[in-house]
Amino acid sequence: MTPSPKTSLSRNRVPWLLCAFLVALVACSDDPEVVPPETTAPDTTRAVELTTTTAPAGTQVATTAPTTTTSMPDEEFPGRTVLAYLEEIRDIAVATGQMAQDMRAANNDWDNRSVTGVTFGETEAALVSIRDQARQLRDAIGLVEPPTEFGLPVEHQTAWVASGEMADAAVEALAGLRSPDTGERRRAALSDFIVAFERFSGAVGRIVDIIDVGGAIDLPTVTVATTAATTTTTTTAAAATTTPAPATTTTAGATTTTVPPTTTTTLPAVVDHAIVDSGGDSSDPVQIWMTVSVEDGTTKDQLARLATRLATEYRLSREYQALVIHFVRFPEGTATLGRWTDAPHGDWERAGEATKGDYSTHSIVDETIEKDWSSLPTDEQMDVYRKYGDYRTAYEFDNEVSLPDAELIPLAATALGLEEAAIEGAIDAWSAWVADAWRPS
Repeated sequence: MTPSPKTSLSRNRVPWLLCAFLVALVACSDDPEVVPPETTAPDTTRAVELTTTTAPAGTQVATTAPTTTTSMPDEEFPGRTVLAYLEEIRDIAVATGQMAQDMRAANNDWDNRSVTGVTFGETEAALVSIRDQARQLRDAIGLVEPPTEFGLPVEHQTAWVASGEMADAAVEALAGLRSPDTGERRRAALSDFIVAFERFSGAVGRIVDIIDVGGAIDLPTVTVATTAATTTTTTTAAAATTTPAPATTTTAGATTTTVPPTTTTTLPAVVDHAIVDSGGDSSDPVQIWMTVSVEDGTTKDQLARLATRLATEYRLSREYQALVIHFVRFPEGTATLGRWTDAPHGDWERAGEATKGDYSTHSIVDETIEKDWSSLPTDEQMDVYRKYGDYRTAYEFDNEVSLPDAELIPLAATALGLEEAAIEGAIDAWSAWVADAWRPS
């Protein structure tokens, strides 16, 4: 049977898609050259409330049918919609692959700075650019609607979650660069980033296999281990943006099809953050808790926007029945910036009353606080405080006794090679920081 012109046209696009995809991948070389990081466009996304709007009682919703309708024949898989989806995923995947190589190169150049001559400012600017692009790509893939055929939504969800994990790791890598340690935090974040990228790459590969346009598309292989000095070329892909579209009318020959307007959820712009601990998602009912560290100066309003975004993402990916977020600046804190809960009637304990994926009875309880950031301890004070805390834990374990600070500080100062005044100052700074911390009522 001779294929229809429409089917032939869809099939003829396949070689072009593959060629364009493969040409884009060639640009992702292992060792590009250094150029200044590009300026990232400001994030103009709008906050979205986690609410459901219903029409007032007695209101009629009128639906006007077109005077003349013509049924469109079912398209042979993969049709135009599927191929358009593949093209969007291709663009995001290519940009993500390049970003992963830029992340590895920026870290390698910094680790080999005695040879490369790269400065802290250059590395910081590169990681800021990667962080911003990781967020943009996470948002872009979250706004793409996958076709419903052959498990594509599942693989798309996997790719989206992995993209979010890359964005979180990029934030942590930047924080690690700025921290006073010798690189352990930054390298751990790089490792997390690469693991998430491999998960993303695997999901994209499975999407390509499902659509089966004639050949596999492989993303670059990016390793965690540092190598000899490299030079870096940072090519920032254009940020993918999606906006709500008005109703459109498409005319093909004698057939007119009216497409209703699409509804897109735009997630709020958020401050730098990292999920430092989480759990509970495998329980029944699904009750997710997490501890989230945020950047200096974060306001109560920004905490609420961040919580809204995380809740939106987790509602889609985990379908929880209750979620609680503890906000901190330092991992040692216990909700020092407050708590935010999304649960049936705002009560974590009533999670079992909700059906998984149904949020109609959920209410938000925002117990975040407007933190006094003037009391924030310095990095040096936190380093001393943590060392003292580790010493206290080890001393109590070894001697099975707990000493007051007045007796333990001289011992710790001798053992750690620190001044007693430095330890006392660190303890006082921490006490001032947690003085206005949130506490359960």
